Amino acid sequence: MTTGQNRTKRATQSDVAALAGVSTAVVSAVISSKPGKTIRVGKEAEKRVREAMETLGYAPNVVAQSLAGGKRNIIGVFTYEAIFPSDSENFFYPFLLGIERGAMQLGQDLLLFTSSSFEQGPRSIFPNGANRMGVADGAILLGEEPDKSELKQLYDTGFPFVTIGRRDTKDADLNWVAADYTTAVSDVVDRCASNGHRTLKFVGATKVREQNMDREAGFLNKQGNGLTLSVERLAADDIDANWLQKCLDDGNTVVLTETFKHAVALEQQVLARHGNIPETISIVALAAPLNRSKDVERWTRISVPREEMGELAVRNLISQIRTPGHTAITATLPCGFVPGTTLTKI
Repeated sequence: MTTGQNRTKRATQSDVAALAGVSTAVVSAVISSKPGKTIRVGKEAEKRVREAMETLGYAPNVVAQSLAGGKRNIIGVFTYEAIFPSDSENFFYPFLLGIERGAMQLGQDLLLFTSSSFEQGPRSIFPNGANRMGVADGAILLGEEPDKSELKQLYDTGFPFVTIGRRDTKDADLNWVAADYTTAVSDVVDRCASNGHRTLKFVGATKVREQNMDREAGFLNKQGNGLTLSVERLAADDIDANWLQKCLDDGNTVVLTETFKHAVALEQQVLARHGNIPETISIVALAAPLNRSKDVERWTRISVPREEMGELAVRNLISQIRTPGHTAITATLPCGFVPGTTLTKI
């Protein structure tokens, strides 16, 4: 008898059928998980087939089976980040946990795309002009800064995908799941006002994407009602002693920083003048750092429901796959507020 260890080629269904003394149709019926099978297999025949599969080291070719049935039950996960977020402290890691949970609940396998990188720069969906994700039924896209032209190109191919994060692309109604930054930042302003703050500054990144616009909109929505609000976009390195002095001279008592890098830069300037946070000025962080550290816990900040977003992205992707041609599915999930020691009453 030929064993799996002695074989020089991969075992086929025909090999299994010959060893078990059944037809290939019977083998196919045993390994198929599809309901409504037309061939009924007796327990004895099924036992012989499974013993033959074990003896030969046979593993069903999932891709081939799915191609024949028109559905693979495989969804891809693609990230534009140069390093795939496998570290639990990475900002994107909880998204993967949610995606995995959603896939398990819906009986989907996950395929991670990690090899489509240029020598320099971010990963590409079309590294050689072709969509490498085509082996999956659809995909979930992660990353801070996706290539909008690639999203439009992927949309034009009809390939189902969902982005984590709101993405607007001209002439393409994209499917996305996002955090409700607008409501979250408006809530932060209300909390600052309830602590006595009346003059607030929003410090944002110089590159403005959808999530940046949402945060700024949530801030400016609270203009009036006795509040004086101002917005400034600058690099974190531009926060120096002169900038801090002007910020204080303008009467600001709290700064809402769009990135942790801005928050840390501001605190460093406060410490350099022998002040401290929050007595000199309060700070609220409006985004989590890409790599979490123990120091994060003390900051007053908003929290993003990243695992829930990943799970919902899977459900929406499967809906898109099962009902092609429907209108785009978009969803926003509420953020939380995490009280820390960097916001005080005045």
